Amino acid sequence: MVVAAVLAGSWWELLFLPLGASHDGRINGRFGLHVRNLLEHGLVNSDFLASMAPFSNDPYTHHPPLLNVLHAVLGSLLGQGEWQLHAIGYLAGLGTVAGLLWLARELDLGPWSSVLVMALVASTPMFWIYGRLGLGVSVLLVLLALWHRHHRLGRGYRVLLIASGLAALSSWLGAGVAVLVSGLGMREAGRRKAALAVGGVGVSTVLAVLVWAAVAGDATELARHTMSRLRWPSPADLLENYLWFYRTLFPRWFRLLILPAIAVALIDRRTRMAAGTTAAALTVWTLIAPGGALIHDFWTYPLLLPVFLGLAVMADHVERRLESSRIALGVAATLVLLAAVGLGRLPPYRDAYFQAPSDAGALLRESAPARGQAVAWVAEGVDPVPRWVSYYWDLPAIELSPVDVEAVGDADLVLVRVDQAPPWIGTPVAVFEKGRYALVTGSALRASG
Repeated sequence: MVVAAVLAGSWWELLFLPLGASHDGRINGRFGLHVRNLLEHGLVNSDFLASMAPFSNDPYTHHPPLLNVLHAVLGSLLGQGEWQLHAIGYLAGLGTVAGLLWLARELDLGPWSSVLVMALVASTPMFWIYGRLGLGVSVLLVLLALWHRHHRLGRGYRVLLIASGLAALSSWLGAGVAVLVSGLGMREAGRRKAALAVGGVGVSTVLAVLVWAAVAGDATELARHTMSRLRWPSPADLLENYLWFYRTLFPRWFRLLILPAIAVALIDRRTRMAAGTTAAALTVWTLIAPGGALIHDFWTYPLLLPVFLGLAVMADHVERRLESSRIALGVAATLVLLAAVGLGRLPPYRDAYFQAPSDAGALLRESAPARGQAVAWVAEGVDPVPRWVSYYWDLPAIELSPVDVEAVGDADLVLVRVDQAPPWIGTPVAVFEKGRYALVTGSALRASG
C-alpha cells in the first residue's frame, strides 16, 4: 500500500528520537514510567500499571488502560527505550490507514477514490503529527468495519464483541462509539441481538475500567482532575485556541472542505452511521470535557474519520459517474498533487513538533544529575508537565520558580530553555547545551539573576 509505505518512511526517524518537551514526550514519558515501575516493583506495587513515580505519587488513571497494557507487554518483551515507546503509535498510525480503507471497502466506496482521499488526509499536519500518537482511532475503525461486515455477511459475531470491548478499553471516545453503535443498531430488528451485545460489552468494559481506576488510583486526585476538565473556559479563549489549532494543523484548502465533507458523510446512507457515531461521540466528549479540548490541539483528530468518509463519498461519485473520462483523471491527478504538496510542506512541522523538542530529552539522556541531586529542576518555559525528565533521570521533576530558586543546590543541574527563559533567570553559563536547551548549575543560576 503506497500511502502506508510513504507514511512509514516519513515516520521512521521519529521512532528513535529522544522524548522531549512535546505532547509526544509527555505522553510516552508517562508510559515509560508505567513500564519501568511495573518491571521494577511488580503489578501491585506499580498501582496496577498506573504508577508515575518518581514524577508523581498519584497514580494516573485518567484514561482506560489498554495502552498501559500494550506498553507493558512490549516493554517486558523488547526492553525499555524510546523506540519501544514509539512503536505502538507507529503501528497504530499505519493501522489507521489500513482501517480507513477497510471501512471504506465495507461501505462500498470506490477503492481508487478511497486511496486518493486517504493520501490527501494523511498529508495534513494533523494526521501526520498525531496519527502516530497512542492508538488514535485505529481501534474504533476495527469496531466500525466489523459492525458493517457483520451486518453485510452475518459473520464475525465474537470478533465484533471483542472489538467493542477493546474500543471501550482504548479510550473514553471508543466507549462512546461502542454505545452509540449499539443504540443506533437497536433501531433495526435484524441488528438488535448484535447491537445489544456490543452495547453490553462496551458498558461492562467501562465499569471494569472504573473499578481499575478506583483500585489503582487516588479518588481525590481523579476527582480534582475531572473537575478541571469539566470546567468551561471562556468562549473567546476556546474559539481563539481552536482557530489556532485548525490554522496550524490544516492547509487552508482542507479547512474549507471539513464541514462539507462531514455533511456529505452524514447524508450518504452508506457512511451515515460510521460518521455519525464518531462525530457525535467526539461532540459529547468535547462538551463534557471542554477543559481538555482547550489545551490539546490533537483533540479533534478523530474528526478526520467522518471527514475522510465524506471526501471518499464525493470522490466515489466522481469515480462512478466519470469512469475512464478525462475529467476523472484530472480529479485524480489534482488529489495526488495536493497530497504531494502537503507532504512537501511537512519538514517544518517535523522540526517544530519532534526534532527541536527532542533535544531536551537528548540532553538529559547524554548527561546525569549532580551527585546527591534529589530533584530534577525544570525552569519555567521548558514544559508544564515534564514527565520525560523523570523518565530519563529517575527523579521527581519540579518546575522552578523564583520562589524556589534558593532550594536548588549549588551543584544541582537545572534544565533551561534558552530562547524562552523567564526574565528572572538572566543568562547563566551552561554546563551542557543542545539546541535551544541547556543545563546550568544552581550557583550559576543565582549569579545570573
